Amino acid sequence: MFICQKVCRGGWWFWVGVCWFALGTMPALAWNQAGHATVAAIAYGQLHPRARAQVAAILKQHPEYAEWTRDVPPEQASFIAFLSASYWVDDIKFDRRQGFSDREPPPSTHPAYPDMRVHGTWHYVNRPLAAPGVAIPPDFQIVAPDGGALGKIVEIEDILRHSPPDSPRQAYYLAWLIHLVGDVHQPLHTVARCSKNNPQGDQGGNLFIVRPTAETPLDGPRKPNLHAFWDHAALDTFSLPAVQALAQELSRKRPSRQQIAAPPVRWLDESTQLARALVYQAGEDDTPEPPVLSDAYKARAHAAARERVRLAGFRLAALLNQLYDRP
Repeated sequence: MFICQKVCRGGWWFWVGVCWFALGTMPALAWNQAGHATVAAIAYGQLHPRARAQVAAILKQHPEYAEWTRDVPPEQASFIAFLSASYWVDDIKFDRRQGFSDREPPPSTHPAYPDMRVHGTWHYVNRPLAAPGVAIPPDFQIVAPDGGALGKIVEIEDILRHSPPDSPRQAYYLAWLIHLVGDVHQPLHTVARCSKNNPQGDQGGNLFIVRPTAETPLDGPRKPNLHAFWDHAALDTFSLPAVQALAQELSRKRPSRQQIAAPPVRWLDESTQLARALVYQAGEDDTPEPPVLSDAYKARAHAAARERVRLAGFRLAALLNQLYDRP
């Protein structure tokens, strides 16, 4: 499999595939950048003209817009900015250039940023699952006090609906909304499984060590884990042509009207059910050796992940059309 090494050339990022022998050597994010960008590319293609123009105008107010679109042809700037916004809230976890942190960050000095926190707990919900013979602890924490992806999606949608379109805060919250819609369609961002090895939960599969192949090494700074495998299950190399090709392929089959109109809580319900039915069929995490993922499991995961990306893209478009396709 492959991961991508980022090479900066102007505002858009060109990506070079390099061999990825130890799945999970990068911090798990909830879909990789390619997955989030594919969700965004599907959504962008489904936006109504007025909504697309409104979204483009809002993202121009984002402090990173100039960086996102530097050296990008003008006719592609809105599209590239939309894709870049889809994974910006993951980027700020590692980019200290602007001072984003969850460790006593400085006050915001830009009107677009309400604060300078990375808000890591906004990305997920820990609905508890239990391995056979294991009880869920009575103090199990499903939602962090300041987080919870479902609550934040609802809250941010309300902020966007009721704040002035020309408010600089719209760009910040729009980027968050684009990202979180993708996040909750990754099944391991909705659950944590309690097992003998991880009685307080496996942090959405981050503590569940797996071998994608029998040759996958277990040494290194970060062991390969189930969450990282699913992050990359939809598309494991990141290039603009690869993202566009996958988005076009997945857009050919439109979900049903009922699927698209399903409320956010249903999105999480689907992800939770997928975690039960497929994700944790990878094996057990309390065996002497981490389970090796079978070819059949990887094929099913690949198909399921792409379906989740497809649904996320169409649902994101429907949500943004409701918000912005208005006079």
